[in-house]
Amino acid sequence: MVALTAVLMLLNRFVPLFSVIGVFACGVPMAALAARNGFKVIIPAVTAVFFVAVLLGDGIVAAVSTILMSILPGAVAGYMLGRRKPFFYSIFATALVVCLGWVFELVVIEFLIGKGIDEMFAEVIEQTKALMKGVTDTLGETLAKDNGITPEALTETLFGALEFVMRLYFPSIVVISSLFAGYITVRVSGFVIKRAKLAPIAVLPFSHIRATRGMAVISVLAYLLFMFTNAESSFGAVLANVVLIMHSILAVCGLSFIDFKLKGSIKAAPARFLIYGAVMMLGGILVSIISNILIMIGILDSGRDFRGLETGNGTGL
Repeated sequence: MVALTAVLMLLNRFVPLFSVIGVFACGVPMAALAARNGFKVIIPAVTAVFFVAVLLGDGIVAAVSTILMSILPGAVAGYMLGRRKPFFYSIFATALVVCLGWVFELVVIEFLIGKGIDEMFAEVIEQTKALMKGVTDTLGETLAKDNGITPEALTETLFGALEFVMRLYFPSIVVISSLFAGYITVRVSGFVIKRAKLAPIAVLPFSHIRATRGMAVISVLAYLLFMFTNAESSFGAVLANVVLIMHSILAVCGLSFIDFKLKGSIKAAPARFLIYGAVMMLGGILVSIISNILIMIGILDSGRDFRGLETGNGTGL
């Protein structure tokens, strides 16, 4: 399994098309090993993968990053699946390791490379300004004629607001990205382990993902409290991130409900998700409305259980 992991790491480095899924695929051998043998075997195996990564020329820092972002999440996903833990616990544990990888990379960027989060935000803002310069200049000239607002003032106002939003929701972006990566890792690992019959595991279908009533209540209360809180305060910033994370999870649960109803007519899962993607991309200004509808469905389904799913034992979040 260590040798197979090394091959996948090489493919991820030198084959561009494979690198799209390589970050998830590299952890599958360790996932299979953890599902069958537990952490007594995984600890020396992951240690061996680390030294192999160093020998392949990654360097110690890059090797640690690879372990935290790809190898160890797969191992954790396999261990949780092999022990038949609730599905959400498997995703949460896997996402936690990915989140640690993000934190490690941010610390490395700030202390070893010398580029902190402030510099990262500044680069993103400058790049966005360059891309949007034509639009902001044209709009600024129009506003200058009507309201006396200069293009420079418009640019500073727009991108000042953009930077505030980026800074405010940066923790949520990291957490939501980690949850997404954790979900994909669990699904990919579970698919391979189950198809290869490496270990008896149970993977919850996407159409059965369901929020608990407590999660819905906390989300609603946090949102109501946030409405009367200043987002620029520390407490308001924390609430804003909690609300965004909770609403993102509830929106996924709402989409799961839609998928449960739609799969009776469209059996192929890829076809259904292509439809969802097309609706989101073509929806434009309707994306916000669609997201709110999915959140409401997720909240209502948590209490009424419209699909008749049993709570607990991995059948819900």
